[in-house]
Amino acid sequence: MTDGNRQTNEKMINGIKQKPDVTVFEMWIGTVLFAILCEFIGIWFVKDRAAYTMGIVSGALLSCFATWHIWYMLDSSLETGDEKTASRRIGTGYLIRYFALIILIVVLYLTRIGSPFAAFIAYFGMKPAAYMQPFIHRLLRR
Repeated sequence: MTDGNRQTNEKMINGIKQKPDVTVFEMWIGTVLFAILCEFIGIWFVKDRAAYTMGIVSGALLSCFATWHIWYMLDSSLETGDEKTASRRIGTGYLIRYFALIILIVVLYLTRIGSPFAAFIAYFGMKPAAYMQPFIHRLLRR
């Protein structure tokens, strides 16, 4: 067994890394901060505050899952060594994440337990989280 294979096997258990990169945790912090900001700003302008809060929470949770899933798909795709397979995996992962978003929005709409609009806004919290990540990284490093 070569050093590269041994190192890969040490960080993998059943094909899944033991823990994600620290960047994923920093992105999660940014997503949660964005969700809290959305909650504090939006709560004053909605009639059904419980549904709005449920939408924000469910969207933020899906956003955290999507952040992990992006990391996992990129990491596993880069380790395949085959460009065609990697490209197919990344495309499939993209579809999985957006089907999950559509399912969440439909479930919230049909059950009326949460605001689909709030979930949609909170889901895209990973976008501002990506911009906040270097700042969060510097704060956590101190």
